[in-house]
Amino acid sequence: MLLADDQRGGRRLARIASLTTAVVLVVLCAALGYADGTGLFAPENWLDAGFVPGNATSPAWATVVFLPLLIGGGAAAVHGLVRAAAPGARARWVFGAVWSSLILVAFLAKLAYSVLLLAIAGPAGLHIFPTVGALLAECGLTGAKYAVFGPLVAGLTASAYRIGVWRLRRKAGEGDRGNEAGEGAEARKAEEGAKAEEGAKADIGGKAVEVAEAGERGRRTERAAGASRARLDSVAGFAWLPAGAAVALQAGTGAFAWAAGPIPGGRVAATLVTGVAAVFAGVALWRRVVAPGLTRARTGVTLWSIATTLTAAGVLGFAPLWILDGCLNGFGGALFPVASVLVRVAEGVTAGVCAGVVCVPWVAELAWRRRTEPSAERGGLAWAVRWAPPVAVAAVLALAAGTLAPGPAVAPVGAQAQAAGRDRNELLPLSVLRRDGQAPVIGDSEGRQVLLRGVNVNQLIDYGQPDPAKATVWPLEDSDYARMERYGFDVQRLALSWSALEPKRGVFDEAYLARVRTAVDQAAAHGIHTVLDIHQDTFSKYVGAAPGTRCRANASPEFGNDGAPKWATRTDGAKACGFLGRDLAPNVQQAFTNLYNDTDGIGAEFARMWGRLAKTFADDPAVAGYDLLNEPGPGDAPGVTSSILLGRLYQQAITSIRAAESKVAGGFHHLVFFEPSILWSGLGFDTTPPVGFADDPQLVFSPHLYSESITMDQGLGITLTSIEQGYATAERTARAYGAPLWSGEWGWFGEPGDFRSRFERFLERQNTEMLGSAIWVWKKACGDPQNDPEATTSGGGVVLYTCPDGKPLPSPAFETTALSQAYPRSAPGHLSSLRSSLTERDLRLTGSGEGTLDVWVPGRGRPEAKGSGLTGIRLAERPGGWRLTAHTSGRYTLHVA
Repeated sequence: MLLADDQRGGRRLARIASLTTAVVLVVLCAALGYADGTGLFAPENWLDAGFVPGNATSPAWATVVFLPLLIGGGAAAVHGLVRAAAPGARARWVFGAVWSSLILVAFLAKLAYSVLLLAIAGPAGLHIFPTVGALLAECGLTGAKYAVFGPLVAGLTASAYRIGVWRLRRKAGEGDRGNEAGEGAEARKAEEGAKAEEGAKADIGGKAVEVAEAGERGRRTERAAGASRARLDSVAGFAWLPAGAAVALQAGTGAFAWAAGPIPGGRVAATLVTGVAAVFAGVALWRRVVAPGLTRARTGVTLWSIATTLTAAGVLGFAPLWILDGCLNGFGGALFPVASVLVRVAEGVTAGVCAGVVCVPWVAELAWRRRTEPSAERGGLAWAVRWAPPVAVAAVLALAAGTLAPGPAVAPVGAQAQAAGRDRNELLPLSVLRRDGQAPVIGDSEGRQVLLRGVNVNQLIDYGQPDPAKATVWPLEDSDYARMERYGFDVQRLALSWSALEPKRGVFDEAYLARVRTAVDQAAAHGIHTVLDIHQDTFSKYVGAAPGTRCRANASPEFGNDGAPKWATRTDGAKACGFLGRDLAPNVQQAFTNLYNDTDGIGAEFARMWGRLAKTFADDPAVAGYDLLNEPGPGDAPGVTSSILLGRLYQQAITSIRAAESKVAGGFHHLVFFEPSILWSGLGFDTTPPVGFADDPQLVFSPHLYSESITMDQGLGITLTSIEQGYATAERTARAYGAPLWSGEWGWFGEPGDFRSRFERFLERQNTEMLGSAIWVWKKACGDPQNDPEATTSGGGVVLYTCPDGKPLPSPAFETTALSQAYPRSAPGHLSSLRSSLTERDLRLTGSGEGTLDVWVPGRGRPEAKGSGLTGIRLAERPGGWRLTAHTSGRYTLHVA
């Protein structure tokens, strides 16, 4: 009991707990920052950035903003909570208090840091609601990191607290034994004196005791009533959790829609599941765990405890939704459930914080009203005041969550009307087709669904040259397109370099533009559309490390590949040391950050470059569309830079493209393909530009599906996202955008052992989902910086050569057969099913609509075709196969063998 009354002991324990928290956080941040140079799992990539910001876009701002808020805020919160508890509180109570506080502090620290980053970047071009939603989701993801790392900090803090309690008790016990003899003598003298005075005080004391007891009973009654009212106010505050869940679900859909499958009833049902579960969890935590431990809490500590309890309750509330989603949609292949549960935790953190933003002031206001207006406490009015606001707001937001999903944009009638009926060698202008009750698809001006299946062409890329004796690309000739035609390809993704297009700022290389025009024309002559892709790898070829550069462990000197011109490559002296691959070097990410922040106007110039390119092809139906930026880097502050600011850069480019197209006679709006950051290629998922970053109706979501291929998990011998789950995540995200899905890159499934099975699984899933894609790559030269300098072949391409002499090699027979499989180039209306053999000529499809069906069929022998709903079937022999056409009206089926 001596310990419970020892105020100095309580202060000492609070200091021990807060100091332990701060020290462990410092060590954890330093260790993670060193071990993980990407900053993806570490708090921030601050070790390689230095400790003092040298410019406005320096990642070292994390050192002076995020880390002090995280460490100082965490220590302060722990000090207040432990100080408010009895010195003898159980260690597990301290563990929970530290853990939940750390999650909330991490969220708030990330929010403050992100707001600073957005203030530096400027508000121009940012849409308020998508930006706020993405910001909440990203901060929730940071909170989720500390839900993972938090137990380590909380466990060590609770252990230090427990040791402190033991030492105080031991000290108190030694003091009791040392004073026992002296206290015995004094006690005898005191007893004799007490007997002498006892009689004199007996009469007077009787009445005084009665008065004192009556007063104490009154005070106890008043305190009990006050405590009861406070508990009721606090419990009523958890009714705000459904409202927070509605906001979190909306934010999560905009930032990481890939994590969740469809739930019957949509977000209204999801809000009810998460909200109700969170309310019950919150009430239980508060009554049974948190409130009993706050024996002497002041108002501020009590309100903070409510906020942390709301955060924990939000996390618990989203657990049933994760289980429900898994049961209904499958938990996903490989280790994907690990990633999806992290996202659900992030949404739960966001829900709890959003609820706390309203609940904590609301509880404080109720307490103030109780002190100033006691009469308001009585009757049904008090109950209504407590419960009506959160219930009403939760209901409104729950309903809104089901209606705020982005609807399909409406295509501008004028733009497509201009293009209707125009063609070039049977290539029609493409657009996004939208029909009620169906997912949007890529289609042509006759209303037919177009799959776009083909290959990447890298022969116009301006690569850095690691070996002067080896060419980085092979010449691009008409014979390349003649050979692509034999595969039945109907699209090339033509990779271009900004450095070649605009080598000097504001000066465009007309000779390079002429080469691009030649490639487009040659492809069109063979019935192949072109997607123009501004390509980059490691931002540019001007980021290579200087000779003699020394890097820390797990990093290596960077080599510049391709992308931006030298004048647009601003690295601000950041280290040229790649971590876990070429794309995550500090100088590369600093260059991307400056692009996203429009430092020195380079973002605006990027958009202007796109306008110049679009002007050249504004009236060309052979150009399918524009791929804005290949695999953009995550930047120095992933989340803010790789989603919010990347989305703004895309919007700037789209605005420039549309302005250029509108100024050309006969120009029309082409498709715009946009990608998530390179982390999607490396992980199989990532945060994406927020839903609503642009309102253009011609958007196509175009991630690169490299699951079980070159993703980072394969280097560790595990599979985080399977091929099938990779498709599922991409389709969910495209659905959230209200856009079609088209994979701009895939391929390279490793060595021959597992190559074929994975290769065929990819193509089979593509048929099942009735999608198109472009395999990487047509030809790879021996001097390509992405090629192994010791390799004896130019591996990774469809067309192979020996190295270094460049003699042709036969491609694997199974690969050639599978890539040239039969498929519908364009199908009237809507395709319902598609099956095509990867080993022989066998195509089966169903659809519904009226128009001309156009099918590629490989092989020399004349195909046999039969079906229903078809008239006027015609077969025309083409290089490598046949083109089948037929007229459809209503529902149709086709079988070709």
